[in-house]
Amino acid sequence: MGMKSNIAVGLALVVAGAAARLAVRDIPNFAPIAALALFAGYLFADRRWAVWVPLGAMAASDTIIGGYDLRLMAIVYASLAAPTLWGPALRSALPIGRSGGSWGSVAALVVCGLGGSLLFFATTNFAVWTLGDMYEHSWQGLVHCYARALPFFRYTLAGDLVFSACLFGGFAVLHRFVARSSDEPESELVRP
Repeated sequence: MGMKSNIAVGLALVVAGAAARLAVRDIPNFAPIAALALFAGYLFADRRWAVWVPLGAMAASDTIIGGYDLRLMAIVYASLAAPTLWGPALRSALPIGRSGGSWGSVAALVVCGLGGSLLFFATTNFAVWTLGDMYEHSWQGLVHCYARALPFFRYTLAGDLVFSACLFGGFAVLHRFVARSSDEPESELVRP
Protein backbone atom coordinates (compact mmCIF):
# COMPACT_ATOMS: atom_id res chain seq x y z
CA MET A 1 0.00 0.00 0.00
CA GLY A 2 1.16 3.53 -0.70
CA MET A 3 1.35 6.34 1.83
CA LYS A 4 -2.11 7.71 0.97
CA SER A 5 -3.64 4.22 1.22
CA ASN A 6 -1.92 3.64 4.57
CA ILE A 7 -3.29 6.91 5.92
CA ALA A 8 -6.82 6.25 4.65
CA VAL A 9 -6.96 2.66 5.87
CA GLY A 10 -5.26 3.53 9.16
CA LEU A 11 -7.67 6.39 9.87
CA ALA A 12 -10.67 4.25 8.95
CA LEU A 13 -9.49 1.53 11.35
CA VAL A 14 -8.85 4.05 14.15
CA VAL A 15 -12.32 5.59 13.75
CA ALA A 16 -14.02 2.18 13.52
CA GLY A 17 -12.05 0.85 16.50
CA ALA A 18 -12.83 3.87 18.66
CA ALA A 19 -16.52 3.79 17.68
CA ALA A 20 -16.77 0.06 18.39
CA ARG A 21 -15.05 0.48 21.76
CA LEU A 22 -17.49 3.24 22.69
CA ALA A 23 -20.46 1.19 21.47
CA VAL A 24 -19.64 -1.75 23.74
CA ARG A 25 -18.12 0.12 26.68
CA ASP A 26 -20.86 -1.06 29.06
CA ILE A 27 -19.63 -4.64 28.68
CA PRO A 28 -16.52 -4.83 30.89
CA ASN A 29 -13.31 -5.64 28.98
CA PHE A 30 -15.22 -6.52 25.79
CA ALA A 31 -13.36 -4.33 23.32
CA PRO A 32 -12.03 -4.39 19.76
CA ILE A 33 -8.59 -2.93 20.43
CA ALA A 34 -6.42 -6.07 20.76
CA ALA A 35 -8.13 -7.58 17.70
CA LEU A 36 -7.56 -4.30 15.87
CA ALA A 37 -3.87 -4.47 16.82
CA LEU A 38 -3.62 -8.02 15.51
CA PHE A 39 -5.35 -7.02 12.27
CA ALA A 40 -3.17 -3.92 11.83
CA GLY A 41 -0.06 -6.04 12.39
CA TYR A 42 -1.32 -8.40 9.70
CA LEU A 43 -2.30 -5.66 7.26
CA PHE A 44 0.59 -3.19 7.55
CA ALA A 45 4.13 -4.36 6.82
CA ASP A 46 5.47 -1.23 8.53
CA ARG A 47 5.24 -1.69 12.32
CA ARG A 48 4.81 2.05 12.87
CA TRP A 49 1.53 2.03 10.95
CA ALA A 50 0.43 -1.13 12.72
CA VAL A 51 1.07 0.25 16.24
CA TRP A 52 -0.48 3.61 15.44
CA VAL A 53 -3.89 2.04 14.73
CA PRO A 54 -4.73 0.50 18.18
CA LEU A 55 -3.07 3.36 20.07
CA GLY A 56 -5.01 5.91 18.04
CA ALA A 57 -8.29 4.08 18.65
CA MET A 58 -7.56 3.90 22.38
CA ALA A 59 -6.58 7.57 22.61
CA ALA A 60 -9.61 8.70 20.61
CA SER A 61 -12.07 6.68 22.68
CA ASP A 62 -10.35 7.60 25.96
CA THR A 63 -11.13 11.26 25.27
CA ILE A 64 -14.76 10.29 25.91
CA ILE A 65 -14.39 7.39 28.35
CA GLY A 66 -11.77 9.12 30.46
CA GLY A 67 -8.40 8.19 31.82
CA TYR A 68 -6.84 6.88 35.01
CA ASP A 69 -3.36 6.44 36.49
CA LEU A 70 -0.91 7.29 33.69
CA ARG A 71 1.46 4.47 34.61
CA LEU A 72 -1.33 1.93 34.38
CA MET A 73 -2.63 3.50 31.16
CA ALA A 74 0.83 3.14 29.59
CA ILE A 75 0.86 -0.57 30.46
CA VAL A 76 -2.68 -1.05 29.16
CA TYR A 77 -1.82 0.72 25.90
CA ALA A 78 1.40 -1.28 25.47
CA SER A 79 -0.30 -4.61 26.14
CA LEU A 80 -3.07 -3.76 23.67
CA ALA A 81 -0.56 -2.75 20.98
CA ALA A 82 1.64 -5.84 21.48
CA PRO A 83 -0.40 -8.12 19.16
CA THR A 84 0.84 -6.03 16.22
CA LEU A 85 4.13 -7.88 16.67
CA TRP A 86 2.47 -11.17 15.68
CA GLY A 87 1.33 -9.78 12.34
CA PRO A 88 4.18 -11.14 10.18
CA ALA A 89 3.83 -14.65 11.59
CA LEU A 90 0.06 -14.52 11.19
CA ARG A 91 0.42 -13.17 7.65
CA SER A 92 2.34 -16.29 6.64
CA ALA A 93 -0.07 -18.62 8.48
CA LEU A 94 -3.31 -16.95 7.31
CA PRO A 95 -3.07 -16.47 3.54
CA ILE A 96 -6.02 -14.20 2.80
CA GLY A 97 -5.93 -13.57 -0.93
CA ARG A 98 -3.40 -16.34 -1.56
CA SER A 99 -3.93 -20.03 -1.96
CA GLY A 100 -3.27 -22.32 0.97
CA GLY A 101 -5.92 -21.40 3.54
CA SER A 102 -7.01 -24.18 5.87
CA TRP A 103 -8.31 -24.89 9.34
CA GLY A 104 -4.71 -24.42 10.45
CA SER A 105 -5.01 -20.81 9.30
CA VAL A 106 -8.07 -20.33 11.48
CA ALA A 107 -6.27 -22.01 14.37
CA ALA A 108 -3.38 -19.55 13.96
CA LEU A 109 -5.82 -16.65 14.24
CA VAL A 110 -7.45 -18.16 17.35
CA VAL A 111 -4.05 -18.77 18.96
CA CYS A 112 -2.97 -15.18 18.28
CA GLY A 113 -6.27 -13.85 19.64
CA LEU A 114 -5.92 -16.00 22.74
CA GLY A 115 -2.33 -14.83 23.13
CA GLY A 116 -3.45 -11.21 23.08
CA SER A 117 -6.10 -11.90 25.71
CA LEU A 118 -3.66 -13.72 27.99
CA LEU A 119 -1.00 -11.04 27.59
CA PHE A 120 -3.48 -8.31 28.47
CA PHE A 121 -4.78 -10.25 31.47
CA ALA A 122 -1.31 -11.07 32.81
CA THR A 123 0.29 -7.65 32.35
CA THR A 124 -2.54 -5.36 33.36
CA ASN A 125 -3.48 -7.27 36.47
CA PHE A 126 0.17 -7.51 37.52
CA ALA A 127 0.35 -3.72 37.04
CA VAL A 128 -2.79 -3.18 39.12
CA TRP A 129 -1.26 -5.27 41.90
CA THR A 130 2.15 -3.59 41.65
CA LEU A 131 1.10 0.03 41.20
CA GLY A 132 -2.06 0.18 43.24
CA ASP A 133 -3.09 -0.29 46.82
CA MET A 134 -6.19 -2.42 46.22
CA TYR A 135 -4.29 -5.60 47.04
CA GLU A 136 -1.71 -6.49 49.63
CA HIS A 137 1.79 -6.54 48.12
CA SER A 138 2.40 -10.18 48.86
CA TRP A 139 2.05 -13.49 47.06
CA GLN A 140 -1.47 -13.83 48.49
CA GLY A 141 -2.35 -10.33 47.30
CA LEU A 142 -1.16 -11.15 43.78
CA VAL A 143 -3.19 -14.36 43.71
CA HIS A 144 -6.21 -12.46 45.03
CA CYS A 145 -5.77 -9.81 42.30
CA TYR A 146 -5.73 -12.39 39.52
CA ALA A 147 -8.59 -14.37 41.06
CA ARG A 148 -10.81 -11.28 41.22
CA ALA A 149 -9.97 -10.48 37.60
CA LEU A 150 -10.95 -13.91 36.24
CA PRO A 151 -14.63 -13.02 35.66
CA PHE A 152 -13.49 -10.13 33.43
CA PHE A 153 -11.15 -12.38 31.45
CA ARG A 154 -14.05 -14.11 29.73
CA TYR A 155 -15.16 -10.74 28.32
CA THR A 156 -11.61 -9.94 27.19
CA LEU A 157 -11.33 -13.30 25.47
CA ALA A 158 -14.78 -13.03 23.89
CA GLY A 159 -14.11 -9.51 22.63
CA ASP A 160 -10.73 -10.42 21.17
CA LEU A 161 -12.09 -13.49 19.39
CA VAL A 162 -15.35 -11.90 18.17
CA PHE A 163 -13.66 -8.76 16.86
CA SER A 164 -10.81 -10.78 15.30
CA ALA A 165 -13.36 -12.93 13.49
CA CYS A 166 -15.19 -9.83 12.27
CA LEU A 167 -12.06 -8.02 11.09
CA PHE A 168 -10.34 -10.95 9.43
CA GLY A 169 -13.58 -12.46 8.12
CA GLY A 170 -14.68 -9.11 6.72
CA PHE A 171 -11.29 -8.61 5.12
CA ALA A 172 -11.42 -12.07 3.52
CA VAL A 173 -14.91 -11.42 2.11
CA LEU A 174 -13.88 -7.97 0.84
CA HIS A 175 -10.72 -9.39 -0.69
CA ARG A 176 -12.69 -12.11 -2.49
CA PHE A 177 -15.27 -9.58 -3.72
CA VAL A 178 -12.55 -7.29 -5.09
CA ALA A 179 -10.84 -10.24 -6.78
CA ARG A 180 -14.07 -11.33 -8.45
CA SER A 181 -15.13 -7.85 -9.53
CA SER A 182 -11.73 -7.09 -11.06
CA ASP A 183 -11.45 -10.49 -12.76
CA GLU A 184 -7.95 -10.90 -11.33
CA PRO A 185 -6.81 -14.11 -9.69
CA GLU A 186 -6.75 -13.66 -5.93
CA SER A 187 -3.03 -14.37 -5.75
CA GLU A 188 -2.36 -11.45 -8.15
CA LEU A 189 -3.92 -8.80 -5.91
CA VAL A 190 -1.54 -6.45 -4.17
CA ARG A 191 -0.97 -7.37 -0.55
CA PRO A 192 0.88 -5.37 2.08
